[in-house]
Amino acid sequence: MAITFELSELTSRVVRSKVGTRIIKGMEEGIKKKEDNGVISFVGWVFNASWSLTGFLVGKLTGFFKFSWSTFWGWFVATKQFIWNFNWNATDEQLEASINSQWTALAGQLGGTLGNAFGYIACGILPGAAIAVFNEPLGAVVLAKVGEEFLEEFLENLGALLNSALRLGTQILFTETYKNVRKLIKSNSNLVKKLFGAKAEKAVKAWGSKDSKPWSFASATEDFLDNTFGTDGAMREFAEEFLEEADEACTEAGYVVANAVDTYLSAQMIAKQSVPPLGHTRYVEITPNRDNPDEKIVLGGSEELLKPVIIQTLATYNQLGDRDLGVVYGVPADDMPERRYKPEVVLKFYRKQNKDPLKGEITDKLSMQISFRLMNKSKTDFADDFYLKTLADVIYHKFASPPFKVNKGKQVYTYCDFEKGYQLKLDVTTQAEARRIVEQVLDIQGHKVDDDLLRIGSKPINGISATPEKVTIRGKVEKLPVRGKEGIVTFQHAYLNVGVNVPPINLVDLTGKKRNVVYTGK
Repeated sequence: MAITFELSELTSRVVRSKVGTRIIKGMEEGIKKKEDNGVISFVGWVFNASWSLTGFLVGKLTGFFKFSWSTFWGWFVATKQFIWNFNWNATDEQLEASINSQWTALAGQLGGTLGNAFGYIACGILPGAAIAVFNEPLGAVVLAKVGEEFLEEFLENLGALLNSALRLGTQILFTETYKNVRKLIKSNSNLVKKLFGAKAEKAVKAWGSKDSKPWSFASATEDFLDNTFGTDGAMREFAEEFLEEADEACTEAGYVVANAVDTYLSAQMIAKQSVPPLGHTRYVEITPNRDNPDEKIVLGGSEELLKPVIIQTLATYNQLGDRDLGVVYGVPADDMPERRYKPEVVLKFYRKQNKDPLKGEITDKLSMQISFRLMNKSKTDFADDFYLKTLADVIYHKFASPPFKVNKGKQVYTYCDFEKGYQLKLDVTTQAEARRIVEQVLDIQGHKVDDDLLRIGSKPINGISATPEKVTIRGKVEKLPVRGKEGIVTFQHAYLNVGVNVPPINLVDLTGKKRNVVYTGK
């Protein structure tokens, strides 16, 4: 029988059909020149290309009107500075003159922005379009270079213009509101006299007159420093520098916070919007046997790749074990993080004895390793030694002071808590010894032991004997052999695996052979 493939069902064909044909309107028309008249082709090409460029610019401009905390903080700082230096005794004419001067400055900024754009279009975009009519590859190179410079210059100038317009609008709103409130209060000077006395009425009538002394928060602060510390001297210099540096540091810190918030929110939005071609990463927990709900299989991977694996796993289990197929429960990726990419802490235990007196060699060597993942940490948490020193200090006091000893045996105990990063396999002597080790390891991160997760192999502790199983062979009861050595191993070394291509970080070392150990006892 011949093997046939349904090409339309291939993943590459499906993705390509959803993407569609990638073309740039206007450019395509220029490439397919159907008119023999060069002038008509050039005009049509320029029209189509200009229409495409206009649509692209409109899409870019909409980004300036989206809210961001960085823009808000810049507006807040500018408004605060304006109010700080605002002359509260200025006349209406002075306030209007100040606003008019700022309108003049904004008009000049607008002229500069439009002039810059006109220059790039007239002397860069249009010549590049003309070249493309006669030499398409050369025209494409010219337009790419000129267009990149034009967009960078124009968008930068436009952003500055919009910020200036926003600040000017805020200042106009504040100034007009202030003028109207002042007029309202001055028109009710008699009421002020009745409530606060003749002096208050006189101050209200003189408010904003031509001979009024200018007053602002900035000038009031200078007068306060002059009256308190004098015009010079160490204390005056200290107070003035303190206020200036505090204001500048507050402004800079605000920008740092705003940029961090914007970056985090943008990353979260992009992560939610982007869907991988094979679907999001999922984890599933399979119960292959309804009669034994504690026996589970955990699988993880992309959605599309995971579907056939689930079916194959259940079919294989049913064939080998002759058991009824159970239930599959889906677990979102957010609820069960990817363990293999998380930092790993490794604890090493050794027993070295029985040296050969002739050669001085170790003839009996017994070792044990325990590892777990730090699920709430990433590589960025190890940019400095702060957390490393804290982690190393806890491990030292839990396992090295005094050295922690383990009774290694032939019985396998497991403790699995994937959400917290634990998948422990312990070859020890008794259940009590296994729980003691698990409790000591979990204490490093301040976690509590869940006795339901402590098992003999993969089976629950309850009702299971830790002794070797027995089997009857030809009428004689025999014990099944259990492999492995027994003995006491002692903690010697702890290190941290951060990730690929990063050397292990030595946290604690009792052998004296490791370099760059984090815990130094200081």
